[in-house]
Amino acid sequence: MTIQTKSRRTRLVASAIALSVALGTGVALSAWSLGAGPVQAQTQGNGNQGATNGQGGTGGGVNQGNNGNQGANKGGEEHSDSGSEEGGKGPMAGQGGPGEDSDGKGPQAGAQGDNGGGKPIWAQEGIPEVELGRLNVARSPGAVLDRAYEEALASLTPEMASFYSLSEDDMIMQLSTAFDTVSYIDSPLQNLALLKDALDGSSVLNTVPGISNNTDLLQAVFLGTASDKTVPISPDTVTAVTTILGTPVTGAAAVALAIEAEKIRIAILAGHG
Repeated sequence: MTIQTKSRRTRLVASAIALSVALGTGVALSAWSLGAGPVQAQTQGNGNQGATNGQGGTGGGVNQGNNGNQGANKGGEEHSDSGSEEGGKGPMAGQGGPGEDSDGKGPQAGAQGDNGGGKPIWAQEGIPEVELGRLNVARSPGAVLDRAYEEALASLTPEMASFYSLSEDDMIMQLSTAFDTVSYIDSPLQNLALLKDALDGSSVLNTVPGISNNTDLLQAVFLGTASDKTVPISPDTVTAVTTILGTPVTGAAAVALAIEAEKIRIAILAGHG
């Protein structure tokens, strides 16, 4: 009985020890498994975080241009190359400078002004230096001359039409001997406007009813009556005035016009006494 009891106790103790050993091993394995799991998860998490940060650095480089290096620093050494390389490719990269096929010149670089730097014809070189007196009004703007032209035509009377139809000798006679009774256009600006019109070889006065005359004579009358009665008209005067008006008369033509215009000027001077 005693032996059986003891043997029974021995078996119970052995079973208890075996159970304890089994339980201890399971607890240890569980403890190791629980301990290793977080470590592995944390390690993998850090790796993923590094990869995420590295991609963030790349994205930052694409979206923010030169900020790619900042993304590279966040991603660690494994992503520093891609972060910095991609970071250099911002949407604004390369802008601000000329392209390879650009000449580097602005739209206005090398442009030159027209009309001799904006100077009017009468302000440019090539016009003889002569005393013009009243003839200086030829420098008036085109709009002023155009208005004077219209005013001259509007002021014409039958008496004026008769005068402009006379021969040169008859004109000189009337101007020098009966000046006070002669009707003609005296305004220098209006006469120069009519001269400008006639420099192409035809005068508008020949289209007015009652007027018919040689255009060359009419040019001489316009210039002679526009001039100061005390300032001689020379070929240089003719060239200067006609150049200012836009149709230069030079050489023999200038000499011929100066001679005829001078006759009219002298006749007016004589008529004034």
